[in-house]
Amino acid sequence: MVEATSSSSLAESVEESGNRLVGEVPAMVNSKIVFKGKGNILYCEEGVRLSGSRIVFNGDDSLVYLRRSKDALMLGIDMYNANVFVMGSDCYTNGVFHAILSEGRHVFVGDHALLSFGIWVRTADPHLVYDVKTHRRINPSRHVFIGDHVWIGQSAFILKGTIIGSGSIVGAASVVAGKRIPSNASWGGNPARPIRNGVFWNGSCVHAWGPKQTKARAVDSGKGSIFKNDPNEVVDVTGFLAELDELDMAAARLAYLKEHFERHPGGNRYFIPVEGEEEGGKASGSVKKSLFGRRK
Repeated sequence: MVEATSSSSLAESVEESGNRLVGEVPAMVNSKIVFKGKGNILYCEEGVRLSGSRIVFNGDDSLVYLRRSKDALMLGIDMYNANVFVMGSDCYTNGVFHAILSEGRHVFVGDHALLSFGIWVRTADPHLVYDVKTHRRINPSRHVFIGDHVWIGQSAFILKGTIIGSGSIVGAASVVAGKRIPSNASWGGNPARPIRNGVFWNGSCVHAWGPKQTKARAVDSGKGSIFKNDPNEVVDVTGFLAELDELDMAAARLAYLKEHFERHPGGNRYFIPVEGEEEGGKASGSVKKSLFGRRK
């Protein structure tokens, strides 16, 4: 087992453990990265900073992919076997963002996410549930996908099978399980349900505002925060995750993600339509599988 609590100790010890540090060495403050298994990869772009974070690779062949960010990330990540965790660029964590990745399932967070404190993401229940008549398991583990510019409120639970389209809002204390939330929508509650479609949000904080600031911001242009169903840009999220799942090794998944971000740098790539509207996206490649399918 390797336990690193500083950038220097991480760079010096990780290779000896049968794991890899690829890209840049992250800056670390009050943070810990633990490798218990082998064949795992931590990939960081330039500019990644960790504060009060704990990332643990409990098993083998998993990948953590951290994109550059102007703010330090506060992460509490537990990986097991063959998992992928992605945190997009310029995400803001207002407290520790917790994720537990089980049974080879993945968690993907796009760019410019606004993540309040007390948020938990889980890909499994994690105990087994069976049908009384057939004795077949009825609670498979599933991926979680969060698009670009998504705001998740305090103490929200984002559970297995959830897909959140770019530009959307999940309210405080919401429990989202297996839902497909369209882009530019507001959802909340337990269980989470739609509050309003056709909204966009701005990350400015109103805590210290007075009447003048409130009046001045009564109308906003929405530039950069309204997402559209552009077939030339939209990625088939189900196909994307299936392609990622088709690859067995962490190194192959790292190469796939790098290529994905080069081909789809932003814009409307993770648009999710309102239920009943035509899907505009195409898969990133040739693989077509269910989001919930298992790797063969």
